[in-house]
Amino acid sequence: MQRARERNATRALIHGKRENPVVKRRYMRVYRLARYGLTQELYDRLLEAQQHACAMCHKPFADGQPVFVDHDHACCPDEKSSCGECTRGLLDLSCNTALGHIERRYELARAYLDNPPGRLVMRARHAA
Repeated sequence: MQRARERNATRALIHGKRENPVVKRRYMRVYRLARYGLTQELYDRLLEAQQHACAMCHKPFADGQPVFVDHDHACCPDEKSSCGECTRGLLDLSCNTALGHIERRYELARAYLDNPPGRLVMRARHAA
């Protein structure tokens, strides 16, 4: 096990993943896309289809801005990987975070919005 770690550390140094930030960014991008079942070509096509903007709020992505791959968690429950077939779009940080909250609490939010306590109070006030 120790020899394997040493080999991997040497290999990483040779290929520059730890030394060269450009190589490291490229490696991380390819690795991240592979986790979501995407190739660079598919990612670029998705980005083009979304007009280089967030699929939810439609604000254009800025240079260097983190872009998050959104996928259907009902298909692939793992938070950081996907089969690629259930990819829904590319989101910015705020929309990705908001969507995560919405998905986890949708039933509660729907029940509240359908029957908010304020509506009952206001009806009772008008009826009296």
